[in-house]
Amino acid sequence: MKNKVGRPSKYSPEMLKETEKYLEEAVPENMDLPMVEGLAIRLNVSKQALYRWAKKHKDFRNALRRLKMLQKLHLAKIGIYGGKEINATIVALMLRVNHKMVETTKQDITSKGEKVLVMPSELVNKYDIESK
Repeated sequence: MKNKVGRPSKYSPEMLKETEKYLEEAVPENMDLPMVEGLAIRLNVSKQALYRWAKKHKDFRNALRRLKMLQKLHLAKIGIYGGKEINATIVALMLRVNHKMVETTKQDITSKGEKVLVMPSELVNKYDIESK
């Protein structure tokens, strides 16, 4: 049996309730956006503590997933419908970094009249595709 080392966790059912309140209140209409960092500040814990809790507590894991979904939804809506005060560059950056969304352009590349397939290096590496 291992001896427990370190401080006891601050996690309690009250933390989950406070998280739900945060998600209800952190909306663009209140000039707030749900963020992991914002939740950590509200609960007075580190961001890493939130991720540790998510590993141990299914309800909290689901709440963090909901936070990310709400953040993505709000960022997309702000980016699409926002007014002049919205910083589109910041919205795009957050969508890229936090939600793996990327802006792409497609180009036809031809060689001697034949079409050439160009594959992003991430896909080549991920699926171990050999290039000709």
